[in-house]
Amino acid sequence: MINAELKLTEYFDKLMHFAKNDSKTGEDSILLAGAMMAASRVLFYEHLNAKEAQKLLDQGGLDLIELVKPTIH
Repeated sequence: MINAELKLTEYFDKLMHFAKNDSKTGEDSILLAGAMMAASRVLFYEHLNAKEAQKLLDQGGLDLIELVKPTIH
C-alpha cells in the first residue's frame, strides 16, 4: 500500500504544480478542477466495475463538499 500512497502523492503534486503554473485566474482553476473530476470519472469507469466506480465518485463528491463547505458564506 505504501507504493500506492507514494504514487498518489506524486500524481497529486504533479497536478497541483500544473494548476499553479497554468491557471492564470480563479476561473481557470475551477475549470481545471472540473476537468480533473471528469477525467477521474472516465478513468474510474474504464478500470472498475460500475458499482465500484460510482462508490468512489460518491465518496469523492462528499469529500469535495466537506472541503468547500467551510468557504461558503
